[in-house]
Amino acid sequence: MCAPSSARNHGGLPIGPGCASILGKQEDRRELSGFAARGTHLRGFTLIELIAVVLIITVFASLAIPTAVSQMRDRRIQESAREIALVYRQARLRAMGRGAAVLVRFDTDNFTVLEARQGPTAGACADLPVSSCLDTQWVSNPTLSRVVDGHSEATGGEYGDVTIGMVDATDNAVDELEVCFTPMGRTFARESINDGVAFTPMTEAYLASVSRPGVTRTREVVLMPNGTARLSARGVTP
Repeated sequence: MCAPSSARNHGGLPIGPGCASILGKQEDRRELSGFAARGTHLRGFTLIELIAVVLIITVFASLAIPTAVSQMRDRRIQESAREIALVYRQARLRAMGRGAAVLVRFDTDNFTVLEARQGPTAGACADLPVSSCLDTQWVSNPTLSRVVDGHSEATGGEYGDVTIGMVDATDNAVDELEVCFTPMGRTFARESINDGVAFTPMTEAYLASVSRPGVTRTREVVLMPNGTARLSARGVTP
């Protein structure tokens, strides 16, 4: 028998302490059985479901990889075009800032920037700048100039297939081009790497194109008659 107690059951009747303990154990068993019943409805993924998810991810990845590779290759030629434009801009600014004639030479995918100087005959003043584009012997006497900058494409590796072309205003191919900037902001040009060919004031625009096999875009740099360079808006081929 359960002793009387102040505790009451669900009907409001008093129950003893022993009965309360028994009722508490029964409640605990009911709660555990409820948890067990609910646990039977929880389950993980089956092997077939996991394989299906992996296959879906693989398909989407295979579709995205070619696009990503193409964008990376296109970004490389875009960076190259920007570097070429920067070479001409900096050469022009260097000429005005240093008070020296600065020449940009294009020759088969390579851009070399030269600064005119006094040369060895000036002794300790050999590196003093010379302001004349026309009087400097850029080719026949290399000691009268020094290399200060440049840009060239890789000859091997991942980027070895990037090519640069140059054309004049009439779309004729130009294999060699020298553009010279004076400290006064004047620009001279000649389509030869030969001191026997005279410089003439630059009066036409030139177009440098950067291309790569497998990339439909051709990035272009326009070299204006005043010597400024910018990326062309016509950088897409069908």
